Amino acid sequence: MSSWQSTCRIQKVRQCDRFGCGVACSAMIAGWPYDQMRNLFADAGIGARKKRPLATNFSDLQYTLRALGIESQLKRWSNWDSLDGVGIVAVNNAGGTSSRNWHWVVVERHATFGIVIHDPDYEIPCFQSAPQGVRSIPLAEYEPRKSWIRVQL
Repeated sequence: MSSWQSTCRIQKVRQCDRFGCGVACSAMIAGWPYDQMRNLFADAGIGARKKRPLATNFSDLQYTLRALGIESQLKRWSNWDSLDGVGIVAVNNAGGTSSRNWHWVVVERHATFGIVIHDPDYEIPCFQSAPQGVRSIPLAEYEPRKSWIRVQL
C-alpha cells in the first residue's frame, strides 16, 4: 500500500464482474473482500437481472448498506465542492452519451487531496489535488449523475 492510500478512509476493492461496480463499492464501504460481498448480493437476489447480472440501482445499494448496519442517505447531486464525508456516486462512463452508460464509484473528502475517487474498474486513482508523483485520472473525467448515496462510517 502506498503512503497516500494509508491516509484514506476507504481502501479500493476492484470489481471482478462486468456489472460488479455496485458490489465492489459496497465492499469498499463495508471493508469486505469482493467475493464475500458478491455472495451477500447473490444470497439476497440483488442484481439478479437476466441480461445484466449484478447490475444495481440506488435502492439495491441502500438495502445492502442497511443490511450491513451502515446508515445512508440518498442526496441530490450538486457539485464536487458540496460533497462531504464518504459516498457512492453514480457517474457517466468516460465518453458515454447513453443514459444507460454509467457506473458506481466510491468518493471521499480528504483533508490533503480534496476529492478522492476510488473507481472499482480502474487501478489508477483520481484526486482533486493529486499527490506528487502519483499518476491519476483527472477529476473532469468523472461526470456525476443526479443523485448520490452519502454513508455514515
